[in-house]
Amino acid sequence: MNLTKINSQDSPIPDRLNVVPFQSSLEEHSLLIASQAAIKLQTNLLKSSISYAQSISGSLILKATLKQTLEILTQFTDAGEGSIFLINEDGQIEESILARSPVTRDRKDSVISKVLDEGLAGWAFRHRQIGIIYDAVTDDRWVQLPDQPYVARSALAIPLIYGIEAIGIITLTHPQPNHFNEELGMMMQYCMEIIAAIVVNAQLHAKYRPLDLV
Repeated sequence: MNLTKINSQDSPIPDRLNVVPFQSSLEEHSLLIASQAAIKLQTNLLKSSISYAQSISGSLILKATLKQTLEILTQFTDAGEGSIFLINEDGQIEESILARSPVTRDRKDSVISKVLDEGLAGWAFRHRQIGIIYDAVTDDRWVQLPDQPYVARSALAIPLIYGIEAIGIITLTHPQPNHFNEELGMMMQYCMEIIAAIVVNAQLHAKYRPLDLV
């Protein structure tokens, strides 16, 4: 896996300091619907984050927060499956949840490498932009993995940007084409900052809570 390449290719550093806004052709009424849905989603995510911060300590809080965040996003978008990868400042995978049954560490690393190097997740991470695949059959950004235990015909990728740093990527999939649309893309655009902040907060709790520093 060449995560250094993922962080550096396609555009010079000055052009990558900010999130690239999701481009949509939505009318004002649809944008309002997306923003209202985003407020509801943000509320659910924040309530869940506060609950975990109060009830779970130590290193468990990060994994639990990622799992719950992914479950909320999957339910809210009616996605079939979801995955999340956190990438540290050295370009290494810090934590991950895959949308598949338990696999060996080598197999897990191979899957992550493939999707970040060649797939939609890597594309969204590099471009710092929401990515939608309407039909995986016709979009070369989708990588069909060997022995994939689920069907994915449409997908939505959300980069996690905190400050100027890209810290991770969330990918949601659905077995039918055209499940993810521009309204869902805009909703996630509105929620990206909150999701990233929740993840960073969990990282800080996992690192410093055992030492009673937070």
